[in-house]
Amino acid sequence: MNEIFDKLLIRVLFTLFICLSLFLYKYAHVIFYPSSKKQILKKIYPSENYIDTLHIFSRLIGVALIFSKLEFNEYIGISISTFHFVIWSIIGFSFYLLSITIMENIIFYNFEYKDEVLKKKNPAYGIVSFTNAICCAFLIKTIFHESENSIVILLILWLFSLVLYGLSTRLFRYISKLSFNSLMIQKSPGLGFAYSGFLLGNMIIIMASFSHEHIDITSYMVQVILKALLGVLIFPVFKYGIIQIFKIQDSELQGQKESSIQLGYGIYVGAVYLTSALLTSIIIAQIHFGTIYPFF
Repeated sequence: MNEIFDKLLIRVLFTLFICLSLFLYKYAHVIFYPSSKKQILKKIYPSENYIDTLHIFSRLIGVALIFSKLEFNEYIGISISTFHFVIWSIIGFSFYLLSITIMENIIFYNFEYKDEVLKKKNPAYGIVSFTNAICCAFLIKTIFHESENSIVILLILWLFSLVLYGLSTRLFRYISKLSFNSLMIQKSPGLGFAYSGFLLGNMIIIMASFSHEHIDITSYMVQVILKALLGVLIFPVFKYGIIQIFKIQDSELQGQKESSIQLGYGIYVGAVYLTSALLTSIIIAQIHFGTIYPFF
């Protein structure tokens, strides 16, 4: 009976610790996002500005995703496990906020939070910002798993994943007819869904590229690059196949101005990209080979 109460007490204490971490995260967010300082510190009214609601709660979901990867192992000792949990929580928070800051500077280099969220209530900005925060959380969660409790390896993989993800965000102009800057200015929700599918697809392929055994960090990173390149080769096959099999007529932009893009076209672009990326991840991460040819 004592053992049951001890386990319950440990769970309660860690529940309180996570709540405290969320409180600290609120003020850490102010440091990384000084432009949203007033918004995060005052009372939040979700129905007041749904774009700001997307912006704030995407970060909370991301934090929860990172926490879902952390573990407490009592068998190695309560003090050591607690120390490990606290340290990796701090590292996870820091890397997550840095990742979002870096990626938003890359994606929204021509746009500001105050203008697009607080003044214009731009749905395209809100949707893309929401998706980017979720993608960053999933990438942090993946490298946490692959680092195997090594802070040095975690740092290397974090920088490596940011480079891959950052480079992938610049490819949108080559895979879509949509103009990011002009449609963002026009506050097009279609752009938000199209670019969100694009970001989610890139994230899935990068996560799949990281999922394999590793002993030497150099050879592991080479394998990640090779898998990512394989994904680049396989992806167009699935995308073309989906369009041809379902007879999708990609003619929405022909003879029209970009301001006339409808929401349906943006959903189509994002959904096809995301579906193709999911199917591509099967090829690069879920096909395992043993010894095909027997030795004699």
